[in-house]
Amino acid sequence: MFTSSSARAALVFCFALAAAACGGDDSSPAAPTAPMAATLTGTWTGPVDGMLVDGDARAELTQTGTDVTGDWSMPMPAVLIAAGAPDIPLTGPVTGTVSGTTASLTFGFLAVFASQLGGTECAIAVTVTSFSQTTMEGTWATNDSCRERVDDEGTLTLTRQ
Repeated sequence: MFTSSSARAALVFCFALAAAACGGDDSSPAAPTAPMAATLTGTWTGPVDGMLVDGDARAELTQTGTDVTGDWSMPMPAVLIAAGAPDIPLTGPVTGTVSGTTASLTFGFLAVFASQLGGTECAIAVTVTSFSQTTMEGTWATNDSCRERVDDEGTLTLTRQ
């Protein structure tokens, strides 16, 4: 038979077990967690395909609100080297704006390229058609300030590093 102290201990144990089993049982569903908003901030790399400009690009971007700034670079295309461009990487500043998961960006060139490309206003207009936390896709074209020999357009598919 149970002694009075062992009966009390068994009773306390049963109450504790019952309380643990009942505690925190909330049958209402948990609120869904909102997905993390995509941002262009980060390092992006991947192919830029066009007739003249063709190769792997790298962009270091920072998004603040809807504004985007940064820098980009890629190897000088062989066809431009053959036309007299210096054999150094194309590089320059990035500026632009974001709207949802699309963006309008300008990939500019450093002054060292001005004489080869048509002046300091020559730039690549990039239309980001979609981006997520991992990928960025879009189209691009040289603007009207670039010389005819660097008149080009194409696509880009970049991946966040």
